[in-house]
Amino acid sequence: MTLGVYDGLHRAHMEIINRVIDSARKMNAKSLMITFDSHPRNVLNNTSKRVKSLTCPQEKIEILESTGLDGVLVLKVTGNLLNISAEDFVKTYLVNHLHVRKVIVGYDYHFGKDRGGRADQLVRYGDKYGFDVEIVNQIYFHQHAIRSSVIRTMLSEGDVVKAAELLGRYYRVEGRVVHGSGRGKTLGFPTANIEPDNREKMLPVDGIYLTECFYRNTRSFGICNIGIRKTFNESERVIEVYLIDIRDIDLYGHKFRIGFLERLRDEVKFETREELIAQMKNDLIECKERIKKYN
Repeated sequence: MTLGVYDGLHRAHMEIINRVIDSARKMNAKSLMITFDSHPRNVLNNTSKRVKSLTCPQEKIEILESTGLDGVLVLKVTGNLLNISAEDFVKTYLVNHLHVRKVIVGYDYHFGKDRGGRADQLVRYGDKYGFDVEIVNQIYFHQHAIRSSVIRTMLSEGDVVKAAELLGRYYRVEGRVVHGSGRGKTLGFPTANIEPDNREKMLPVDGIYLTECFYRNTRSFGICNIGIRKTFNESERVIEVYLIDIRDIDLYGHKFRIGFLERLRDEVKFETREELIAQMKNDLIECKERIKKYN
């Protein structure tokens, strides 16, 4: 088994998961991941320090379904769980309940009350309770250390290309199409307004993005704006997508997935509607040019 928050399920996470699967097959055992329904820091810290998720629980399950893992155990994060000592956690959960034979974790794995248990301590508990432990060192991709915190920084800077490289897939946000102000239609660029399924999900920094969109079993490209519609002096942060070359389709209430391919520019306040429309036309031309390499 492996244990951890596994937020992002990035390339380094997938390397550990693959090792778990391979080891389980060789040992004729079941492969299992133990993870959490939310980030433990959000229970320990106050709301001002909440950690935004790279992958919400359902998204994790969908990604893991394709790996070959035999099972995923999702623990509900509570104060009681986080107050269990490191050794009691190992003895109660891993040994007594799950009869673990081998644990594979990353070098920076911490567990138990106050994150008091470390990877090297897990090795000692393995010797004491009769299971093997394998520690995986830091994994790099193109000289970047693959860590969830690094990916969050990239998204906060709008670098969705590098974030995708470390993730091994495009960063995505899922939600439902809801009614908006209808202003996009009056500008000649009707948009689908997306309400994310999970408010804890991290969004890339505000700006204009080329995206890959999935809805009603259909894939198309879109131009996504994350921001507050500065030109119209609004304050509510919105996610709206203009579908390229798609017209007159009713999406209200439907599930919608956005994959972030590239960032075009910042959200800008224009002095007139005409200036905004001209920029949107330029964005469309730019996106159609960039789309060629994805097709």
